[in-house]
Amino acid sequence: MSKPIIGITTGRYNRVPKPELRQGVLFGCPKTYATAVLDAGGAPVLLARTDDKDAIADVMARTDALLLSGGGDMVSLLYGEEPHPKTTYQDPVRDRMELEAIRIALERGVPILGICRGIQVLNVAMGGTLVQDVGSEVPDAHQHYTHARDTVLSHTVDVEEDSLLARVLGMTSTPTNSWHHQAVKEPGKGLRISARARDGVVEAIEADDGRPVLAVQWHPEDCCDEYPPFQKLFDWLVESAAGAARGAESEDR
Repeated sequence: MSKPIIGITTGRYNRVPKPELRQGVLFGCPKTYATAVLDAGGAPVLLARTDDKDAIADVMARTDALLLSGGGDMVSLLYGEEPHPKTTYQDPVRDRMELEAIRIALERGVPILGICRGIQVLNVAMGGTLVQDVGSEVPDAHQHYTHARDTVLSHTVDVEEDSLLARVLGMTSTPTNSWHHQAVKEPGKGLRISARARDGVVEAIEADDGRPVLAVQWHPEDCCDEYPPFQKLFDWLVESAAGAARGAESEDR
């Protein structure tokens, strides 16, 4: 049986060269995303950072699920706000790529898993808004950007008991790692909040009608080996992709 194909979104990274060399521009994402998909039994495919809608559509037609990887901040005008002074690393091309990929994934009914930036772009795609800077906009906020050399499970997330996330993780409370300064504010249409940090910051959203759409604010891909419950998120994505692919094949017969 062929492996489900999991499309992983990518961003732009500028490689600083030696003075005598020209600058390199790379499209990619940390290898831990692909590793987690492989460990779950899927076949990872990187979606190049492009806003060519035809190219995006052709790639998305061949994928069985969409994994929205982490990255910089979205352009705030996309959700009707002027930029906060601490907004960083905006990439309009990536914004357009991921919004289009999400639109196609929702239209096709293929599973979606969003991680960090991924939860934010999914929420905006569904008409939601974002907290642009947790530290200055959330009263008594915990530390959500850990300045550590290794992955640290630094704060607690409480998960709604009746949620898809609780079923996937098999728990209603978990420590998490954290590298973000933005977060979901108002959830988009068709989404529900399924987890929060203990300072109230939204840590997970999912479809409110049972569709296979789930996103978390932390980085499970960084610590699947040290904290196996987080691998269950990628196992869920690949298993859901396999189920969706089988369903599509049955309809074609």
